[in-house]
Amino acid sequence: VNISSERVTFVKEENIAPIVKREKKHPSFSRGSRRATFERMDRRVGQLVSGFDEYIEFFDRSNLFTGPSWYFHLRTMEHLRNIRLPNILSNEEDPFYELLYATLTSWGMHRMGSRGAKLVEYETFRDSIISQKDIILALKDVSILSMPEEELWRVRDELWGILGSLKISATQAKLVANSKTLHHILPNVVPPIDREYTLQFFYGNKMYSDDQKKFKEIYPRVYQIAQQCKPQIERTIARTAFHSSPTKVIDNAIVGYVLKEIKQR
Repeated sequence: VNISSERVTFVKEENIAPIVKREKKHPSFSRGSRRATFERMDRRVGQLVSGFDEYIEFFDRSNLFTGPSWYFHLRTMEHLRNIRLPNILSNEEDPFYELLYATLTSWGMHRMGSRGAKLVEYETFRDSIISQKDIILALKDVSILSMPEEELWRVRDELWGILGSLKISATQAKLVANSKTLHHILPNVVPPIDREYTLQFFYGNKMYSDDQKKFKEIYPRVYQIAQQCKPQIERTIARTAFHSSPTKVIDNAIVGYVLKEIKQR
């Protein structure tokens, strides 16, 4: 697996051509700036892969996520494992939705006052998830660690179909709130994405624009990390409660990278 500076390049390059074409037709595309962005993304992915265990250790030592953010995440994931997704999505009264609503709040997705992130009302949140039941269940057995390369593009686009449809945030922005939501529903295949760490890692800034394009650029690179660091990820899962799934381990390594290589500068 290799990702070049101008296009995502796996073994079968013909699979990539449509993606490149769509990227270059985007109105904000500038050949020089986009090349520099992809070069930085792929350089950092290479550094993360090379020092994966080191960045996980740095994340662990940071003790960054405690209290409600740790507690409600743990409870939500335990409930998902114990009750199972098909049962949860068939029961609008299942406690999973309230646990997830609380988790998102503790992860910074709802702030008091007139400014800042806001979640939609609880019933809207719950019903939006249930409305995506069929396509979610079709992906419930997919893992980013074992997904064949030829399935990557289909899975990526189907995931965006869910992410683009969920009504989670009271604002128009979808990438952060919706990815954090879907991560707790499909933790083996959907990484949580945030501005402070994920966007900083991949783009070098926290700018919020064109959610779909960002997701479709980020996801193949997360897949690359999963494929190249599979043994390390499998060793790390469940080492602590916050290493709760393959995509969360990758997310934690990204946080560790940003803390060590960017925020300490």
